[in-house]
Amino acid sequence: MKRMLAVALLVITSAVEAGVAKADLLLLEMNTWRARMGFHQLSINGNAPDDIRALEQILAAGESQVDVLKANATPAQQESVMELEALWAGLDERARDNPLATLGYADFNAFAELNRLVVQVVQLVEKLKEGAVDGPHDGLVGLGVGLQRMASEYLALTAFPSAGINTGTSESAINFSVEAMSFEQGLGEQERKYRNDEVMNRVLTQTRMRWSFIRNAVPEMDDPDSAKVPLLFYRYSSQIADDLARHTAPSP
Repeated sequence: MKRMLAVALLVITSAVEAGVAKADLLLLEMNTWRARMGFHQLSINGNAPDDIRALEQILAAGESQVDVLKANATPAQQESVMELEALWAGLDERARDNPLATLGYADFNAFAELNRLVVQVVQLVEKLKEGAVDGPHDGLVGLGVGLQRMASEYLALTAFPSAGINTGTSESAINFSVEAMSFEQGLGEQERKYRNDEVMNRVLTQTRMRWSFIRNAVPEMDDPDSAKVPLLFYRYSSQIADDLARHTAPSP
């Protein structure tokens, strides 16, 4: 009887101290890159009301994800999650304030600050992943993270050539051809994994179709003089992210 009670207590304790889910961290990371993309979309599309609303929804989703992380954090994770909350608040404020979109001038400091905040959030998320709880769809969400990273850089460079992720940070410039190849490999892996799952198979079929439109622009991405298609990239990458978030979010 005592042994059964001890086992039960161990199970309960393990459940209570399980900690943050990797999927929640990945979703926050995906929305971090989406917030950066949304910021630059405002520059490209003239601060359009629909784009403002879309950015506000992304920022609100990120705030909700931080709340979930706070609720699930173990004592060892709490300090990092609190730091993440402060960084997200700073990112939220910076992403809503785009001088190029509202005043018509390129503010190097705004680009640099946004990049630094994005990189800091991503680095902290990576740190928290080390002790996070694995989920069944982590690979799918990770696929979305890679795409949004690529999309955010594409829109940043389209909006202003000096807005790349290496502005204000120690990050290397993104190689679009390498990133695209990595995404395609990951997409193929997920298609094989979910080939017998009707719902996820449908999501991945849509992802493949939308990616095909984006992929056609990849050979031109690394050429600064080529014609850019930011609205296409923004639309289809956003649709992919929305689908992945809808079908992979952990149960509350």
